[in-house]
Amino acid sequence: MLSAPVSDMITKGSVKAREVPLNNTKPWSGFFTVLIALALAVSHAVAASVTQVQVRVVTGAEELTAGSLLELRIYEAGKGVLSFPLTHGEAWPRDATLVIPVTLTEPLDPRTVVRFGLYYRAASPLAPAWEVVAADVDLSSGRGSPQRLLNATLSGVIARQGELATEEREAGSMTCMTDADCDDHRKCNGHERCAPRSAGADARGCVKGSPMVCPVNQVCTEAHGCQGLDTASPPAPAAPAPTAAPSAAAPTATPN
Repeated sequence: MLSAPVSDMITKGSVKAREVPLNNTKPWSGFFTVLIALALAVSHAVAASVTQVQVRVVTGAEELTAGSLLELRIYEAGKGVLSFPLTHGEAWPRDATLVIPVTLTEPLDPRTVVRFGLYYRAASPLAPAWEVVAADVDLSSGRGSPQRLLNATLSGVIARQGELATEEREAGSMTCMTDADCDDHRKCNGHERCAPRSAGADARGCVKGSPMVCPVNQVCTEAHGCQGLDTASPPAPAAPAPTAAPSAAAPTATPN
């Protein structure tokens, strides 16, 4: 639709369109940009959590008899144990590989897991010990390259009732979640950050800070920050005052 008057556009029987500058800037475009940025930030924050996993179990020479109980147990730091049944009364054949999808009751952050295991209770007290050739928990749920929980695989023999579990991780070896987890409480070596995906991150996901840079002729001290060389260096201990040599006692006469 032409908004200019017709008389301005008709020249000698021909119609000439006048250039009208277009304003493509929409007042709400910035708002949508902010929303997209927030959505990306939220998705990155929850990317570490999972709601579904796959448990892979390779059985040994003995079958898992019908009616036996097999559970996946996940232990989180500061929380109770999470239990998920893997069997529902059915028997498992021997020398077989079984993949069981498990839907978690709440999002699980793998970084908070200290150990996991398989709890087994035989259906009969006369049942032989049950062998697990290999068992692991895949965090990708088959949607990508496998990502094993704790990067661990279970293997062993469980008696008629018991648990086969990984070794428990120490709190100091767990992947950081905030910068406070990486703080070494020292000022002069800089502020440590929690950035597990950074190239310079250590095994816990911590990145070292940049050492504090002081002005010329000053050094960093943990107690007072940057200080001059004279005040930063503790004074040398004073030499002990010389002590007078003990004088020899005057000889005493001993009566005959």
